[in-house]
Amino acid sequence: MAPMTPSTIVILLSVLSFGAPLALAVYEIVAMRRGRPGRDDDRRPPVAPVPKPLPDCLQPHNLLRPDRIRELEAA
Repeated sequence: MAPMTPSTIVILLSVLSFGAPLALAVYEIVAMRRGRPGRDDDRRPPVAPVPKPLPDCLQPHNLLRPDRIRELEAA
């Protein structure tokens, strides 16, 4: 058996170090784009929920009444 050259050792070690994590990351990205099997993924945008009305104590109708607006007097 012939001894390996240093460049061959470096290439094999980098494939072992970065190959498996890189392959797993690429698989996760592809799986995330196409959706998981068995999941109902119809590609429609989600519907925004309708906000609940504010309670009476937080309604702004009491803030701008004409009798509460004060005018500055001349000094």
